[in-house]
Amino acid sequence: MNASTPPRPVAIVTGAGRERGIGRAIAERLAGDGFAVVVHQRNDDPASFTEAERASGWRGAASVVDQIRRSGGTADTVRGDVMLRSTAEELLASATALGAPAVLVNNHGTAGEANAHLAHTAPDDVWDSTIAINLTSLHRLCSVIVPALAQSEATNKSIVHFSSTAGHRALARYGAYCASKAAVEQLTRQQAIELARWGVRVNCVAPGLTPTDMIDGTLQRAADAARTDLDAIWAASLKRIPLRRFAGTEDIANAVAFLTGPQGAYITGQILTVDGGMTLV
Repeated sequence: MNASTPPRPVAIVTGAGRERGIGRAIAERLAGDGFAVVVHQRNDDPASFTEAERASGWRGAASVVDQIRRSGGTADTVRGDVMLRSTAEELLASATALGAPAVLVNNHGTAGEANAHLAHTAPDDVWDSTIAINLTSLHRLCSVIVPALAQSEATNKSIVHFSSTAGHRALARYGAYCASKAAVEQLTRQQAIELARWGVRVNCVAPGLTPTDMIDGTLQRAADAARTDLDAIWAASLKRIPLRRFAGTEDIANAVAFLTGPQGAYITGQILTVDGGMTLV
């Protein structure tokens, strides 16, 4: 690399180790857009995978990295708990080794037993872990990675947090989930103001219903409460979406690609809802 060649921009994508996951789609899309990608997952123990993942030979983030490399991209994997500062430090070290840190996508999260508890009846451990994973972990990651983004040679730097349609509307029996995601949206606006001086943009994606393992669990709890089956809940949910289809993980990845790419370079502090119009009706 000569002095005039800019360093390769690097994107860190958390929670990207599930075969059906949004994080996987984001990591592969950003790699296709020219980013080197640090693919994070919390746990690569096969016991933590779904039966379908084990049957397919899925290896978590390692499988995502393999796909990116087969497609000619550059990627590395980091495993660890996002609540630990050491994980954030490892993510940053990996990004720095690959090039210039440019993007942090905080895709990880927990449903927190959504559809199981009223806010005041949520057990303390469920409430605390939901707030910790969905909100406090963002502070932990940013405390380590933002200073590096601020000083990075990358030309288009940004953070993308993840909320949900539950972040800007109330849903009964979602316990701490709605509260945690609403807080993420406000954190997005606050950081957009604070980090603009370093050329770091901060935005948020709020997905609608996207068939993933986490959503299957959330809707299964709704089915159990209604004494029906999961297919019936999915069918009823589809009727509430004006575009009459669920989001694909690629739809969410496209939104992230827009916000982190050159076409989104003047956008900051925004919540981009990707829900097929569901929250309009």
